Amino acid sequence: MRIIHRIFTGLSLACTLCLVAGAQVDSVSRRPTTVPTRSRSGQFLVVGEATLADEAVRNPIVIPGGAQRSVSLTQLRPMDSLGVAQLTPALITVSSERIKAVLLRSLRLEDRFIGSIVIRILPVDARRLPARIQATQYADGWRYTVELQEKVHWTVLVRTIVEALLLEIANRGNGNQLNPIPLWLSEGVTTLLIGESSRELVPQLNREFKDPGRSMDPLVTIATKTAGRSPLGFEALAMPSEALLTDTNQFQLFQGSSALLVHHLRSLTGGAGSLGSLVLSLNQALNWQTALLKTYEADFRSLLEVEKWWAVQSTAFYVRSASRNITVDTLDRQLQSIVQETVEVARSTNSPIGRRVLRLSETLEQWPYAAQAPVIERKMIQLRNLSMLSPRDPSPELEQRFSRMRRLVEILQPYQRERSNPGNLSRRGDVDPRIRVLVQGTVDRLRPLEQEILGPR
Repeated sequence: MRIIHRIFTGLSLACTLCLVAGAQVDSVSRRPTTVPTRSRSGQFLVVGEATLADEAVRNPIVIPGGAQRSVSLTQLRPMDSLGVAQLTPALITVSSERIKAVLLRSLRLEDRFIGSIVIRILPVDARRLPARIQATQYADGWRYTVELQEKVHWTVLVRTIVEALLLEIANRGNGNQLNPIPLWLSEGVTTLLIGESSRELVPQLNREFKDPGRSMDPLVTIATKTAGRSPLGFEALAMPSEALLTDTNQFQLFQGSSALLVHHLRSLTGGAGSLGSLVLSLNQALNWQTALLKTYEADFRSLLEVEKWWAVQSTAFYVRSASRNITVDTLDRQLQSIVQETVEVARSTNSPIGRRVLRLSETLEQWPYAAQAPVIERKMIQLRNLSMLSPRDPSPELEQRFSRMRRLVEILQPYQRERSNPGNLSRRGDVDPRIRVLVQGTVDRLRPLEQEILGPR
């Protein structure tokens, strides 16, 4: 039996997703307290409670894997004073179908499910995880069991059902290893769905609930999560640290950053349909990274290009949504990313591709202008965006950072203008003496500024 276990913990409530893969069919008898209820589409079957003794027999071995992480609960209108939902088969069947409908609409996919999802309502017990998903392998594919305590925050229900549905879509026709969903994708999609549909996903007492405070603009939801902070970098989203996942405040930033990434991916090439294609392609790819590049091959040739595209998109969003109380640390991180460039290199023909970080002065000195041009253009866009954040009365520390930004512009702008003007270039290109003088003069001005921003080498 192969087990994949993902754990969610929170300060007040937690959502835990545990993926358990096995080939054995469960023959242990159940003692449900309610009649099993089938949802409208037939994909969801809700059954009653089970005891911890049942659990121990059915899953004698549980191997935990992965780091614990806090879940920041979305601050929307609660079902009661604590935002806790009293789960019943009727509420779950209706909610699950609503969640599936908005998810498929967001991904632009038709409802062609193969794997059924059994939802078990369990009594509240501190010894039991509030929510988890089990995936069991059968001869004809994967089947999923969602276990929920009968009282959970309504966003836990949404998050768990979205995760189960994404797993089912990503593993259709996959009889081998279970393909997990990258955390940035599941949290990004869930955050957007909760922001766009709000409490309409989970009805209260069989009544329609319209949240007047919800916004159909996804950027409003993302801004609420990021709260004026700079979105996380692509590497932090792709491989979140344990420290990030166990801190409620930082995990909320992770959710907002993931939602922003998903939002921008929906706008590329084929739009939201491409995002659905990404989920479908997970069962045919080595990992989610190769699936991402295959899906968006018209936009990116490597993950490094994804990182650089994301750096521009996240900076632009930060400038639009940042509060007036911009911090020195945030500007330092932005400036450090601008005066550095990550490149992929191989030591030999057959050696694996590695990464190297160059200072901007090194790229001007070592690269032909054809390779420099897109780098400088990207840096200039980031600098123009950040310059819009300059407050009227900055502190001395902030003024120092904005002064560095202005000096960068004063160095790069004339260099870009001269190098891109065909009339100023001879046929010999980079070997022209005039170009050598221009490059050396720019590098000489840039290096002291890089040392201020990055420190000595």
